[in-house]
Amino acid sequence: MPAPLQVGTLLIASLDLEDANFRRTVVLVIQHSAKEGSIGLVLNRPLGDKVSLYSSEELQRLTGTEAAVKDASAEFGGLFFQGGPVEPGFLFFLHRLDGLIEGGTQVCQGIFLGGDLDPVRSEAAVLESADPVLRFYLGYAGWKKEQLEEEISIGAWLLCPARAPLIFDSAPEELWQRALYSLGGKYRSMSVIPEDPDVN
Repeated sequence: MPAPLQVGTLLIASLDLEDANFRRTVVLVIQHSAKEGSIGLVLNRPLGDKVSLYSSEELQRLTGTEAAVKDASAEFGGLFFQGGPVEPGFLFFLHRLDGLIEGGTQVCQGIFLGGDLDPVRSEAAVLESADPVLRFYLGYAGWKKEQLEEEISIGAWLLCPARAPLIFDSAPEELWQRALYSLGGKYRSMSVIPEDPDVN
C-alpha cells in the first residue's frame, strides 16, 4: 500500500470505480476514525462558471467574507470546487496561508483546513498569486465506519501521500492523471488511458 489511510492521504479513484460522483476523482482525507468513519474533499471538480448557481449572498454567508467573493463567478470561479455529494451547501476551505489565516488545522505539510477568513478580506491581493493558495469546497465525501476501508480492500481507491503541489495543482482537471502517475510502475501507463475508450 503506497500510503496509510489517515488524515492527509489522497484517495485516487481506480479505473474500476464507476460511481459517477467519484469517477476519476482525487479525494483528500480530512478526517479519519476507525470508529466514526472518514470525510474527504474532492480536489479535481472545479465549479468554474457553475459557481454562479450560488448567489453572492449565499457564498458570502458560507465563507464569512464579503470582498473575497463579491463577484464570485467573474473573479473567483476558480476558487470554488464541488467537494463531494454530501451536504452541497456546506463549505470547507483549504489554504497555504498559515501566516495570514489563523486557527486552521494542518492536514499535511504546508496545507491547512479552515481557520479565520477575516484577514483575507483586507488582503484579497494574496488571491492573485500565480500559485493557488486558497480553495473552497462545497459539499464533501463521507464514509461510515469501515466503509472506506472496505472500498480500498476491493480496489476502488488507490492511496497516495498528499503533497501541496498535488492538492493545489494549477490544472485540477489533470490532477487524477498526475496523482496516478506519481505512484509509478504500472500506474503510469494507467494514467494515460483515455476516459472515453473510443478515443486513441
